[in-house]
Amino acid sequence: MLAPEHIRVRRRKGTLKPIYASEDELGLAKTLVSVHRDAVEKTRRELKEAVSDCEELGYDYKLVRGLASILEKRCAFESRAVIRPQGARKAVFNEAGRTVVATEEKRNRAMANAAFRLGISTLELEQSLYADLDDEQTLAGFEAHEPLDLLKEYNFALTVALVAHGKRLEVSYKGKDRGLEDAVGRLGESRVSRSGGVSRLVVEWRPSNRSGYRGSLIEGVLSKLLQLEGWALSVAVVYPLKVGRAYRLEIKGDVEGGMMSAGSQREEPLIPDVRRAPRSVSRPAPKPKTRPSGGVVVVDDVARRMGLTESEVREMYRGENLLDQGGVLISREKKEAVLEVLGGAIDMRFDSVRRILRGLGVKQPVPVLEALGYEIDWNRDRGESLVYRLKRGG
Repeated sequence: MLAPEHIRVRRRKGTLKPIYASEDELGLAKTLVSVHRDAVEKTRRELKEAVSDCEELGYDYKLVRGLASILEKRCAFESRAVIRPQGARKAVFNEAGRTVVATEEKRNRAMANAAFRLGISTLELEQSLYADLDDEQTLAGFEAHEPLDLLKEYNFALTVALVAHGKRLEVSYKGKDRGLEDAVGRLGESRVSRSGGVSRLVVEWRPSNRSGYRGSLIEGVLSKLLQLEGWALSVAVVYPLKVGRAYRLEIKGDVEGGMMSAGSQREEPLIPDVRRAPRSVSRPAPKPKTRPSGGVVVVDDVARRMGLTESEVREMYRGENLLDQGGVLISREKKEAVLEVLGGAIDMRFDSVRRILRGLGVKQPVPVLEALGYEIDWNRDRGESLVYRLKRGG
């Protein structure tokens, strides 16, 4: 899902309009595709610098960054280290510790001596020294978009991000679709009605700073909608969250729908569905025999599984000294342990962070990370997605 710095919308008379397809925007899309194609075999740092230069061409920086975030999902980065970077740095630092390295000549000599001891060339040592850093990874491959397809994927991602900031979603479409009803039902307590061959779904939820957690489910809803006839959606959007006003976002499939495409978006939710069999949206999920415990409670997940409201879930855990982190209840000890371990972690790829959290007894890493102020920069390879801290304190 697009991060806040990637969201660009038109606001007018209480409504939002996220659909873009002007000549200028097509030109920017073409330029960014070329920039990424030309960056193959260059470092991520060089690619970022080239994308940043596009912001100086007079375009809205949010649009530049949003389109670039979509293109990054088509990029394959890899480390070109000849030896382990940690070993390379240790060898160089040991060599530098034998003398005072104050000139370029002495640095080159220290590098040459370290390379000799490692049995590699100086160039290979330079290549390996910081190859584990994100910005030093090499763009090994890029699956190019057509400019119009890029704009369609951006519009899709932008719509998902806006709906995730909403609080009430209404969806209508021709006929019946049990898969869509089930996908909408995962967002919260939903209602379905039919009249004249048209189905109407309504679902409400409480705005939360964990919009990424909800966004993965909304992607599934919108992807299914794009395959139906006569569809439309309307959502009350609170943007920006907490300090923003309420806007109405309305999209019709036969108008704006043609300018959206799920493209390379994730086909499966980032949050596993706790149910094992399809069910009607009007029938509550079966209640588990015991309530979740372990110092971490994802409120809306527990509410959905136990057929309760979020207020009832909070009341159920009252008196257990759990901190409410905007949708996640967590013990102070567990929170401090998570922040301490992640604060000292070197590898912040999602797979590594997930293993760390599971070792601490956190079974649902995404909502917990977002509740504690972390953001996940989702990549096409989910395990390689980067986790970073947005805020301190709390």
